[in-house]
Amino acid sequence: MTESIEQAPVVSAQEVETPAQRKSPARAAGSAAARLRDSVSSGDRAELRRLDPKRPFTPALWKLLLDMGQHDAPEWISQDRWERRWATLLMGLAFCAELHDYKRSLGSALAEAGYSELRLVRLLRAEGEQLETYIRRLAQYLHSKQQKANWGDVANLLFYQSGETSDKIRLHIARAYFAARHAQSP
Repeated sequence: MTESIEQAPVVSAQEVETPAQRKSPARAAGSAAARLRDSVSSGDRAELRRLDPKRPFTPALWKLLLDMGQHDAPEWISQDRWERRWATLLMGLAFCAELHDYKRSLGSALAEAGYSELRLVRLLRAEGEQLETYIRRLAQYLHSKQQKANWGDVANLLFYQSGETSDKIRLHIARAYFAARHAQSP
C-alpha cells in the first residue's frame, strides 16, 4: 500500500484564497484545475500552455496566482522559485485541467497511460530547469492519452525538490507506478 503525501477534494472555482488562508501547492492544485476548467478563457489557457517558466510575465499566470492567493512566497522558498514553480504547475494544468483527479496517484496514472520506466526515472531524478521541461512533456503526454492524474503529486514534485520530503514524494510516485505496472503484467 502506498502512503498518501497530501490529498484534498477539488475546490470550487469560486473560492478565493488569501495569503493567511494559503493552501499548500498540492492542495491548491485542485483549486487551480477547477479555475482553469471553469472560469479561465480558452485564450488564457492557451497562453499558459505556451508559458516559459523562466519568464513568467504572462497576465494569465498572475490573474490566477492573485485569485488563489498564491502570489507571495512563503518563508521557506524564494519569491523567484515560488513564481517559477507555479508557472510550471499552471502550464501543465493548462493542458490537463479536466484530467485532475486527487484519487488517481501520479505514479499509477503514468503506469496506466503506458509511460515508460526510463521516462519515469528521468522525471524522478530531475530538478530545476530539467524538471520543468519534463513536467511540460508529462502534461502533453497525459493530455494526449486523456489520462486522469493527481496534479497534487506533480505540485509536490515541483515544490519540494530536495531533502527528505523530496525523497518521500519521489518514492510515493515510484511505488504507485511500479505497483500498477506489476498489476498489469500477466
